[in-house]
Parts: sequence; structure tokens; C-alpha cells
Amino acid sequence: MGLPLFERARTGPGAVTAGPTLRCRSRRGRSSRRCDLQGSGHETGRSTEIAGPARSNVCFNGRACTGERSMPRPDLPNCGNGLRDAAFEAAPHGYLLLDLDFVIVDVNERYLELTRTSRDRIVGTGLFEAFPDNPNDSAADGVRNLRRSLEAVRKTGRPHAMAVQKYDIPVPGDDGEGFEERYWKPVNAPVIRDGKLVALLHHVEDVTSEVLQKRDQAIRLRSAQKLQGLAFWEYDPRTETAYVSRAFSVMQGLPEREGTLSADECFAPIPADDLKTLRTAFKAAEKKADHTPVSFTHRVVQQDGSVRWLSSQGELARDHRDALPRFLLVSMDITPTKRREEKLAQAVDERDRLLAEKEMLLAEVNHRIKNSLQLVSSILNIDARRAGDEAAREQLKRAAARVGAVTSVHEMLYRSNEVASVQFGSYLRELCEMLAAGDVAAARARILCDPAQVRLSADKAIPLALLTNELVSNSLKYGLSETGESLVEVRTFLDGDELLLEVADNGPGKAVDAPPGLGTRIIEGLVEQLGATMTTKDRGPGYSVIIRTPHEDE
Repeated sequence: MGLPLFERARTGPGAVTAGPTLRCRSRRGRSSRRCDLQGSGHETGRSTEIAGPARSNVCFNGRACTGERSMPRPDLPNCGNGLRDAAFEAAPHGYLLLDLDFVIVDVNERYLELTRTSRDRIVGTGLFEAFPDNPNDSAADGVRNLRRSLEAVRKTGRPHAMAVQKYDIPVPGDDGEGFEERYWKPVNAPVIRDGKLVALLHHVEDVTSEVLQKRDQAIRLRSAQKLQGLAFWEYDPRTETAYVSRAFSVMQGLPEREGTLSADECFAPIPADDLKTLRTAFKAAEKKADHTPVSFTHRVVQQDGSVRWLSSQGELARDHRDALPRFLLVSMDITPTKRREEKLAQAVDERDRLLAEKEMLLAEVNHRIKNSLQLVSSILNIDARRAGDEAAREQLKRAAARVGAVTSVHEMLYRSNEVASVQFGSYLRELCEMLAAGDVAAARARILCDPAQVRLSADKAIPLALLTNELVSNSLKYGLSETGESLVEVRTFLDGDELLLEVADNGPGKAVDAPPGLGTRIIEGLVEQLGATMTTKDRGPGYSVIIRTPHEDE
């Protein structure tokens, strides 16, 4: 709706068509103004007294009252013949023209029909004096919400579209003046002249019939909300108001009602940190395009001190391109979900605490086992040195080596952060170095180690360590080269879902008629414990043993 429509003249007795002007002047000693409709040297015969201070006088043609005679607009055809007046009166919606103090300056016929009033009754009267709240409705908020919208337009110089507003109209009756229930869709717009705000245009559509027709639908919707746990509301950041449904007011911990609240009242139950998050989400979306999504989660502190969690989703909406934004939202009570999450988080924390205690205990157990086994190994070595029989000495030394292999696993478990598994590749190198410094060196042999870097549980690492010890010992006992340097090779590698341990030498190989000794029985027992398989082969020269054991990444 462009401004020229309201640069118009109202016709009447003695009026001229060259753009009549409403001249207003303050009356000495009174808080009212007297306004006369004047033209090109001729009086129209109309005179109106307007209550309130002379803040900003507005003429019918949109100019501030300066006492100058209004001039016709040659660029608009037939404007002097009442074209603008006819267009204004023919508008299908109701219009009020207000000055900056919210005094009614002009009104069209459709507005008079909608409100069942007359021009003489309301022109020159303050808007909220002409249309007060229904005194019989304790929840009436039409005056408050409309005033906030008009104040926002006056402050920003931009249009503001209000949510559907219940605003009952006064209707004379046999028992005096009563009120009739009405619902409106108002839009308030600035009237700008020469870059200055000079008036406000109040436009309304009567949507009472639509609202009443939708009551059944609203009842069904509220029932669905209760079943689904949803609630609808609107937020207007310019007027700092929120239109809430009954379901949302209950969710928010407010008295159950449906209507418009101030933002302070609506957001009062929200903690300061959450309210900051909420306002930040609105602020970030305010200047963006229509349908920009907005979402946030916030807590609500109930009157009994309990906390409820709400999750909200919505979109920014404007009634037209330049209108101030508002947000349409739907909220869901997610308190049960949040409580389950909190209980789960507590359970996870408790689990982590217990695991930490378990790891600490396992580390202590591994440390104590390592110390105990080290003591046993030392005793066996002492007995081996004191033994007079060579065979007994050899058996004691091999027993000490077996204990040492197990000890080294527990030592690595104790030293690492993992108390239940070891990096077997690193461990195997340490074991080979220990063997190289002991029996291998004594036998004047060399040991080569090529391990795969895999992590194994202690239950699997200890048997493999004992197997390596037994197989290397067997190689030193039976597999030393008769012609050159003796060499023992130890390697591990992955083959699909199996881990292979191979110990080989370059000696004469295994004697065909050699009886199985203690070492062989230990090896077979360990292979069975692992659920593994063992294969042997002559390499000519040399002998190789391959252990295949199932493997899963730890």
C-alpha cells in the first residue's frame, strides 16, 4: 500500500478538492488541541478537538501541519476529483490513520463497518480510548499488545505484523455498552513524508469467523499435542511478546492459559545461561530470509525447584518482505530422555571408575606376580649352579628360563598402560634379547627376531612366550650347526585371521628316533591351550616349527 493513497481529501460542506488540510493548534490552559479541516481559503465547516499534547500534528494529506495550504498533485490524474478519497473508502480491509500519539486522524468505511461505530464518534479520539479492553475479560491483552506494536513501528520506522489478536469491540445495547468477541489480524505501518515519520497506518482484517470455525480443529490439535507431547508458540522479538498455547504455558511452568505474554514473563522460568542461548539463536536468525530454521534446547525451573527440559524447533516468518520478523515454534518436553541420558552418563562414569580401579588392581597383581616369579627364577638359578649332576643342572636352568619368560610378560603388563594386553611384537624382541644374552650366547649362536606388531591378551601372550622359550631352547640343544655359525630365527606374521609363530635353525634337524622329552610335552600342552596347530619340517639343513593360532585384534 503506497503513501499516495492517503494523500487525500475528505469532501464535505464548503470543502475544496485541492487537497484540504487538518490544521491543529494547542489550546491555552488545556491538554487538548483544536483541529480544523481547511482548504484553499475556504472552511469545510468541520472542527475537531483532539485530546493530548500537541506532539505531532498530522494532516489528511500526510504532511505535518505547518499552516501552509496543501497543494494538489499534478502527477496523479483526477486526484483533485476525489480519486484518493474513493480508493481509501473502497478498500476491502479496515484502515485507521493515527498520529504519533496514537490519536485517530482518519478512518475508512470498512473499518467503521467492522467495528460497528461511526466516524464522528472516534475521529480525534485516542485509539485506546475509543477501543478499550473488555473489562469483563480478565485475560484481555489487546490494548497492551497493540500499543507495543505501534510503539515498535514508531521507533523503527518499519511495518509490524501482529499475530492473530483477540480484541473485543464495544457495542451499545439496551443495558448500556457491552462488548462483542472479535479476532483480528493487524498490520501496523509507518507513514513517511520527506524522510520523516509523520503518521501510523493501522490495517486490520476481521478473522473472527475463521478463528471460531477452527475451534474444533484447535481442540483436535490440543488433543494431538497431549498425545505427542508437543506445544506451539510464537515469539515476536520487536515487541518482546510471545503468543503461547495452553500446552506450552504448562510446559514452561506458567499458569495454564492461551494468549500473548510479555517475553520477560514467558522466559522467566528459564535459567540465565539457557536464556542467553535461546536469545542468541533468535538473534542469529532475525535478519535472514523467510523460513530460516531455528532450534535450541533449554531448561525450565518449576516452582517446586525441579527442572524440565524442552527442545524447540521453528522458522522465521514475515508477512511481507519488509515486515519485522517473528518466529513460529513447536516445543517438545524431552525431560524423560534427558533423565535417561543423565543416568546413563552416571553409569558410564561409575563404569570408568570401576575399570580404573580394576586396572590399578591388575597392575598391582602383575607387579606382585612378576616379583614372585623373579624370586622363583632366582632360586632355580641358584639351585642350578649348586647342582652336581649335569642333567639336573640343565633341567633347573631350563625351568628358570621358563619362569623368566612368564615373568617378562607380567613385567611388560605392569609397565604399560594396558594391564590386560601387551604389544607382542615389542615383547618378543625383549624376550629374544634376554635369550641372546643367556643360553644363545653360551652356545655361541646368533638369534634373529622378526616380529609382527600385534596386540595380544595376557592369556595368549604368556603361552606364546613359553612356546618361544621352549622352541629356542630346543634349537640350541639339538639344532646347532656342525659346519659354521649357528643361527636361530624367530618370527611372527599374520595370515588372514591367524597369527603364525615360526622358530627355525640351520642345524642338522631333528633325529627321527628322538624320544619326546619334557620340553616336547610342554609345547604340545601349550598348543592345545591356545587352540592352535603345529607343523614341523626339515629345511635341509635346518629344522622349522610353525605354530598357527586364531587371532582377533585386541
